[in-house]
Amino acid sequence: MRPQTDLRAGRARVALTGALAIGICTAAATPLVADEARAQSQPAMRVADPSIRYGQAAVVRGSVGAQNAGRQVALEYGSDRRGWRVIRTAVAGADGRYAFSTRLRRTGELRVALGEASALSAGQPPPATAAARSASRRVTVAARVHAPYRRLDVAAGERAVVRGSVAPWRAGRLVRLELLRGGRWRIVASDRTDARGRYALADRAGFVGGRYARVTFRGDVANARAQRRIGRVYGYRAALASRYDMYGGPLACGGRLGYHALVVAHKTLPCGTRVRVRYRGRSVTATVRDRGPYVGGREYDLAGAVARRLGFNGVGTIWVTR
Repeated sequence: MRPQTDLRAGRARVALTGALAIGICTAAATPLVADEARAQSQPAMRVADPSIRYGQAAVVRGSVGAQNAGRQVALEYGSDRRGWRVIRTAVAGADGRYAFSTRLRRTGELRVALGEASALSAGQPPPATAAARSASRRVTVAARVHAPYRRLDVAAGERAVVRGSVAPWRAGRLVRLELLRGGRWRIVASDRTDARGRYALADRAGFVGGRYARVTFRGDVANARAQRRIGRVYGYRAALASRYDMYGGPLACGGRLGYHALVVAHKTLPCGTRVRVRYRGRSVTATVRDRGPYVGGREYDLAGAVARRLGFNGVGTIWVTR
């Protein structure tokens, strides 16, 4: 009976050894499986505004899951010209959330990668070994138009001039000067930027009156369309005028002439017509409220308030938009 007992004991030892081996293997594999599951969870990403202006920050928020708390998260930017690169890094919070704020120069794609600190560095190409990446999101960046120099008050037939730049700087960008006429914006001048983004636009104002003006950049592969309102272009003609100061006297269009009233008199223009008057570099907008003058070849009488603002005394030539 002893050989049979030894045989049973041997089988028991073999079974116990196998069970221990399986347990050890399982224990060793469990952390690997957990790590792999933790690494492969795809980050969630949300862009606050996918259409921004140059200089405006793009805000990106999301989560990599609480299981990835404390791990490094990288914001990657991609464009057709340069491919993908890491532009910001952060550490996921205790709840797995992260947030980025970054200023973009040109239109491109954003995505978030989860990885180790040694593998993700700002300013470097992203490693292919990142644990997981979010889906990419396109962000459109509009250019910014500057127009610091403007000469918009000109005699009819002279050139109105606008100079400025388009940011970010890039040579060859098409910039246009547009005037509002008949309810439509019409292109009157165009130029292409130099290497520092500068442009110069000039239009011969072949009209008397005022027209709203804007500078537009139509957009390209790097940046979306942008525009800037620059006020009005005024075309003037010469007219002979005089000054009158009959304060308190009745006006042909009703009411009485006040000391500070910006009023002009004209023989035929309808009451309430607004006229822009220019004299020796100064301009003021006045309203037709009276009739006259009835002397010689004079077309306008300027009330005292208008004359004082212009530095006009007595009789002389002024420039008007009507």
